[in-house]
Amino acid sequence: MTNLDPAWKKVGSSSNADFYELAPDILGIIPHENTTDDEKTARESLAFQAGHWRGLGHPGAVVVFMDTVVQQDAGARAVYADEANALPTTCFALVGETFYGYATSQVFTGLSKPGRPTNVFKSLDDARAWIAEMNAASGGRM
Repeated sequence: MTNLDPAWKKVGSSSNADFYELAPDILGIIPHENTTDDEKTARESLAFQAGHWRGLGHPGAVVVFMDTVVQQDAGARAVYADEANALPTTCFALVGETFYGYATSQVFTGLSKPGRPTNVFKSLDDARAWIAEMNAASGGRM
């Protein structure tokens, strides 16, 4: 499971997750232990992301650490697929460090077509090159 890096700055919370600035152009989402994700919590997450990037004045990537998600319903998947297009988020990296987290991430991407480029990784380090590529392609400031 994800160990918090002391360099990560906590920038907020929603009803089912904590949000961290991993780098100026990377927002990390760590769902609470044994969390469920539904339409309401998905919208909370997207609203937080939109406000974060707009507040900074530039888009960036979002990393979701999936190991603590025990259930994600169809309503949540629909929100991410249909409403993420409006976000100033460049991409989503779903990180599953455990077998369960990785499988959950694969199910999500298999059942829905996310509104932004989305890939599944086994670690944050594995995702970093792809994130850098996606952020570079975004063109920077909003």
